Amino acid sequence: MQNIVKVLADTLLVDLFNKNSKGADISKNEFDVMMEAYKKDHENRIDSSDQLEPEQKEILKQLYNKAADNIKDYCQECLRIDGRLID
Repeated sequence: MQNIVKVLADTLLVDLFNKNSKGADISKNEFDVMMEAYKKDHENRIDSSDQLEPEQKEILKQLYNKAADNIKDYCQECLRIDGRLID
């Protein structure tokens, strides 16, 4: 299951990159799904680590999620300003 999430996220990333490089509009939902897939992939990798304590795992997951959400919000706002974000 973990690999399927990663493949989905990577596929969406490539698709969004291609759309962006061509100046095409980008769907907010597609962007959201990609980011959630990356967050889930990261969570799975952290959970499978034997070298981290549960508290460390939780801190890393929270920090990653905050960073991913900030990047998502920034990118979507840039697309919105350019009139290229499909809500």
